Amino acid sequence: MVIKHVCLAIFLMSIQTSVWSQEGIDPPQGSLTSKEVEAEAQELLDSQGIEESPVPDAYVARAVFTTAVVNREPVDQVVSLDENATEVSFFTDLRNLQGRTVIHRWEFEGEVISEVNIQVQGPRWRAYSIKSLNPGEEGKWTVFVIDESGWPLHASIFQQRVSNLADN
Repeated sequence: MVIKHVCLAIFLMSIQTSVWSQEGIDPPQGSLTSKEVEAEAQELLDSQGIEESPVPDAYVARAVFTTAVVNREPVDQVVSLDENATEVSFFTDLRNLQGRTVIHRWEFEGEVISEVNIQVQGPRWRAYSIKSLNPGEEGKWTVFVIDESGWPLHASIFQQRVSNLADN
């Protein structure tokens, strides 16, 4: 069961980095490659030290960074934002976690910035949290989706970058 959850988290994270190749877009300079994201996701999940999920059927069906959520759905999917962005939302579609608390733990460059508790009230529960971004800041954001026992259900990464207009 542990392998299933780790593989799911790594698969979902790798989807974000593969968006560039599917859309024929060059990834932003300094962005993580799919292999780097997968390796980092594995390392982050392994570091949690938890061996078995207390809710083995629980999972994150979808998780995306987005610029907004309308009618409980993300309007887009972002993997990188530039310095003009003032906020980003993290949307999750949670399954089989009714009656439990799920946490969106926001980390910037490995430092915990905030934790948002979400009370799941149904077998399928869509929820999101919003983070304000500081202009001119550059680095990697990670959001862990964690159940109330500390079990990591998912991890997603996006890059906040500063445009270098001199390169154009």
